[in-house]
Amino acid sequence: MLLSIKMIKNYALLGLLLAFSLPMMAQQPADNWCGTRGKSEWLKNYQRNRKFGALPESGGDTAWLYVPVTIQIVGNNNGTNYHPADQAIRAICEMNAQYEPARIRFYLYPEDGIRYLPNSDWYNHDWDGGAELIQENKIPGRLNAFIVGDPAGNCGYSWYDAIVLGRSCSASGNTTWAHEAGHHLSLPHPFYGWEGHTWNYSEPAPLDWDGYQIEKKDGSNCYDSADGFCDTEPDYLNFRWPCNDQGRSQQLQHDPNDVPFRSDATLFMGYASDACAGRFTPEQIAAMRENLRTEHSDYLILSEPPALEIPDDEVVNLVSPIDSAITQYNNINLRWNTVPNARYYTVEIGMNPEFFPRLYYKTFIGDTTAHVSSGILNNRVLYWKVRAFGDWDVCQPNDNLQLGTFTTRNLTSTNDLASAVSIELQPNPVLPGVESKLLIQSDRSMDMLMSITDASGRICYRQEVRISEGENALDVPSETLSAGFYLITLQNPQGILNKRLVVCN
Repeated sequence: MLLSIKMIKNYALLGLLLAFSLPMMAQQPADNWCGTRGKSEWLKNYQRNRKFGALPESGGDTAWLYVPVTIQIVGNNNGTNYHPADQAIRAICEMNAQYEPARIRFYLYPEDGIRYLPNSDWYNHDWDGGAELIQENKIPGRLNAFIVGDPAGNCGYSWYDAIVLGRSCSASGNTTWAHEAGHHLSLPHPFYGWEGHTWNYSEPAPLDWDGYQIEKKDGSNCYDSADGFCDTEPDYLNFRWPCNDQGRSQQLQHDPNDVPFRSDATLFMGYASDACAGRFTPEQIAAMRENLRTEHSDYLILSEPPALEIPDDEVVNLVSPIDSAITQYNNINLRWNTVPNARYYTVEIGMNPEFFPRLYYKTFIGDTTAHVSSGILNNRVLYWKVRAFGDWDVCQPNDNLQLGTFTTRNLTSTNDLASAVSIELQPNPVLPGVESKLLIQSDRSMDMLMSITDASGRICYRQEVRISEGENALDVPSETLSAGFYLITLQNPQGILNKRLVVCN
């Protein structure tokens, strides 16, 4: 599927929040959405020497720029409260849709795309803690995105050449990530110069604040005021605000010439609500692309996309348990097959095919097994599934998922099966094409589930059987098995018995 279509589908377009380069003391997000002020020296120099213009429709500055990202998820000292990794991956995917007009694509840094940092002082931090978090963990050569509980009272900020994002502001449809990455790539707020000020908007704006010119509606000083971009209109609103049906602020403002206007709500770098914002302007795009080519040129290690896409219809094949296999409720081992080009696997266990409520939820890096020892209900039929993501392909729709089912029992507390039943396998080893028999001696009648599993965990045979008191002989369809090792399993609520079968060449 084409990149532009694939990355956009199934994701909402968004909204915004926060910060940039020189932090100030922050209040709670409801009072202070951005904890920083200022323009970077890089942008000041760029704007002194700029040549503005939209990207041409063909030719010119149209090459894709690829930005590697390492997501650093911060939790408490005991390793709890980590932001779900698949939601962080989803944030990168949504950011790709938001940055597609700029022809900028983000991907997870190979082998080091997600890291975990257990540190309670960093999880909820003030500015000193934020500086320590970044300086001790930032990795050169990629965009470092830290996810924390409370980033110094803000939804997020950009500082020390990294971005820090709050968990509560990282949900799907939120524009915090796009906003902070814009700061990282040099963009200020469109209301630059109004930070920290209040004003009676029924009055004409002053000519300047603290030496900063106030942008006029006629654009006569647009290059010398506010954010320094002429295709971002005047905006004096330094607080979170809703938009009207025309994508403008409900708040009417007046420029220094007493010309009334409403702020543009569509800009990612403003403070309009998430549902209002959805674009960067051509001049903003030009600045971000030039910033990547100069100040952040070490990011550009790829000049073209690698052939690492995961097909949209790719299915993670579940190995075990499936087909309602009986499993010890507090000792569950999940296994699945690898997917080409995938590195991240998100595993879910739920009480129904809709996975609500969800009993287990975790993303594994590189692993194809999961051991679950708590949080699972006993005596239930449960469902599980696995979603796959890659370093490069973070936008998997995962519409086509295999569902596995298993039944939980407390086998250890009622495991008297071994004392009631003995089994022998004859012949064993067995040659291909030769049938083997499972000889069973039981002191009671009972129903059991008989299964044959190969060395990879794939179930080759499954059958409900009735065992009578005394001697029993069950046919094992070994003549249909290729050479290798197999596990013959008998199980019921009283326990589980295994016998190893060898099929020789």
